[in-house]
Amino acid sequence: MAETNSLPALLALPEELIQHVLVYLEPIDLASIARACKRLHEHSYDDRIWQPLVNRNIPTPIGQPKPLKSFRELYSAHHPHWFLPRHRIWFSDSEPSGKLVICRYDPQQGSIVGHAVVATRGHHTLHFWEKNREVVIHSFNPQVSLDLDRPVLRLDVDSARTNDQPDNHPSDRGYAPPSRFDQEILMDTFVEAGLYSSFMLCRTLPAAAISQGTSVWPPLRFFANSRTRGVSRDGFNSSGHRPSRLSEVSENNFRIRKWVEYAGRRSSPTLLSFTSPNGLSAALGLAGPYFAAGMATSNGGRMSIRMPEDITTYSTLPESCYTPTPDKPWQGIWCGDYSGHGCEFIVIQQPDKEDEKPLPHGMDWLRQWLREGRRGSSSSESSYASAQEEVDYAEATGERLSVSELDDDIGESSSTRFSSEAVQEDTEEPRQSERQGVTDYKNAPSGRLEAIKLTGDPNIPRGEYTFIAPDIGCGGFVRIADEQIFLGARVVRSAGHIAARGFQGDSYTPSQLIMISHDTLAQFWEDFGHISYYKRVDLEALMRFTVLRQTSSSQLRERLPSETSE
Repeated sequence: MAETNSLPALLALPEELIQHVLVYLEPIDLASIARACKRLHEHSYDDRIWQPLVNRNIPTPIGQPKPLKSFRELYSAHHPHWFLPRHRIWFSDSEPSGKLVICRYDPQQGSIVGHAVVATRGHHTLHFWEKNREVVIHSFNPQVSLDLDRPVLRLDVDSARTNDQPDNHPSDRGYAPPSRFDQEILMDTFVEAGLYSSFMLCRTLPAAAISQGTSVWPPLRFFANSRTRGVSRDGFNSSGHRPSRLSEVSENNFRIRKWVEYAGRRSSPTLLSFTSPNGLSAALGLAGPYFAAGMATSNGGRMSIRMPEDITTYSTLPESCYTPTPDKPWQGIWCGDYSGHGCEFIVIQQPDKEDEKPLPHGMDWLRQWLREGRRGSSSSESSYASAQEEVDYAEATGERLSVSELDDDIGESSSTRFSSEAVQEDTEEPRQSERQGVTDYKNAPSGRLEAIKLTGDPNIPRGEYTFIAPDIGCGGFVRIADEQIFLGARVVRSAGHIAARGFQGDSYTPSQLIMISHDTLAQFWEDFGHISYYKRVDLEALMRFTVLRQTSSSQLRERLPSETSE
């Protein structure tokens, strides 16, 4: 009688085929396989499996797992935070300015790091528009970079985790036992004594729990794969905010807690022993501060001074909403010139017809103008907001606005002066004019273009529309620019968002979007009599900037000893 083969079918396969099968498994499945038997344990630890799992989360593949010994250890050390460099772009809900952050993996340190995107206006000049000599054009040459001196986020392979959070809310936490997913990770992002920050995972808020009145981040005007709660009365401590298992972890949101703490003359919080993610225990007093969110810590029997905390929620954008396509060439992250407020970052979306949301109520009085080029009357609230914005601009540029000029702006909209010369003559027959001015009429753009602030200012904060062009096709067409500076550019009707300080009395004002190229736009703010620019942000260049900066710094450190010895 033939001997029966007792090996499972999988183990009976050649080594190469077993390896090939395991390549298709996810990390959580590999962890389960490793517990099955010794042979599968050895296969599931192979770095030929884990290296691709690491590299699929970062734009530039790496060949070494340093500072750890294997790619499996590296993956485990940053699990479940690999979504941070994978999504790359994150923006915060901090009032009113917000923050735009790019996360990346630093292969030299083995850390996940997030840096704020910053911009300066560059060389700036003013000149008059040849189409209307009363309109001022502001030049704009933004210098966009990353603030590499102080990271917003930093997760090292051995970052300390807080102890389990105290059971402050038994009714909330009774069914959710503490886990590593609800712990906070202390981050080394401050050099000043007494300043601390920690990283927090968070939960996705179910779509059924979201309505127009729900405070969520990101706001509903953004495209988003998921959203999380934007406010909390308990410092986001309850299980409704913190995940207790991997399936509850949001990969589209996270939070950062910042606080100030002084304990006697010491410059660090209470230090206790802790266990790092890779299982190594730290010695007492070397690392691993414990702090209970919202509570004071103690230091050798003395009470420490804990200042009020600040918790900021971050969200990412679906890549499809900022990646340009042949049908949506203006989608992307842009840098805009906001005069006295400086540079601000916006996302431009071109939603499909079925995804278009209702236009804001503040645009109601402009609907006829947006469709036919005929203006309605401006409300007193809108006029006040326009005048206030003009005052802010005058203060920022050092110009003086007389009382009579301010009264003119409030009493009679300045759009009357500009629209008759620069709009009316070009909008009487938009469809006919467009056919005459565009050689390839069938390939003319269409649909809506929305610009939403990722960072904001005291007038229009982050998360709000900055302008909307409801129809960049025939319905909103104004003209094809014939002046030299914008020669050949398509001009369409749009509505700019304005408000007084504190986002008071917000409304929309007539404007014209000058579509110079797929990387450059200009906005003619009719009520203000000026034209400002928007430039596309080169995201890939920003990623390369971190690599170049890091390489140059490394080379400098290598040269310093030899130069010193000479």
